[in-house]
Amino acid sequence: MNTSQFTLTDLVHHLIRYAWLTIILTILGAGSMYVYTKRVALPPARFSASREVYVGTANKKNPYSSFQANESLLSSYIIVANDNKIISATKKDLAQRGWKISKNDISKSISIDSVNGTLFIRFSASATSESKAAELVNTYTESFADQGTKLLPSMPKPVLMSKASKAKVKPSVAGPVHKKAILFGASFGLTLGIVLSLIIGVYKNYKKIERSE
Repeated sequence: MNTSQFTLTDLVHHLIRYAWLTIILTILGAGSMYVYTKRVALPPARFSASREVYVGTANKKNPYSSFQANESLLSSYIIVANDNKIISATKKDLAQRGWKISKNDISKSISIDSVNGTLFIRFSASATSESKAAELVNTYTESFADQGTKLLPSMPKPVLMSKASKAKVKPSVAGPVHKKAILFGASFGLTLGIVLSLIIGVYKNYKKIERSE
């Protein structure tokens, strides 16, 4: 018999014999990508909390005209709400409560929009926990109510609605990416396992030929 032959039967035999290696590498590949995407590639979960603020004056004689006049000024009030003094006041207040957060992070975490058809401005804050998101938006709106009329004296005194006490998880688009990464890791491990099994098989067959000569 020619011992130098490496048949299809030998190939299948080696793949079955070292199936444990392929399985381990497949699991390791999938697990490694899971850990990577969970702790490194994917951002931590974010929570969002909102609070409304009413900014307007009443005119009992002509309420519709009063509403239009106030509505046209909402964009100006939103500019005031984004002012650096509001951000600084928020940072100072949070620092007194033990928060370590920069003004840039506060600015990135806060979004401010008018509520269509009303004289309300909605403040939203995002953070890594429900309590932080609620505390951030509550502090920011209170800073706006306190500092806003100092920055723009003609602006009506903002009326704060109820404090935010709950937050919701912001939608994430990372799910499909997460699954694809795990599938890639598993495929890589599977391929590596098969290749190593073949290499071991070829090497053992080569050593067998050497011994027979």
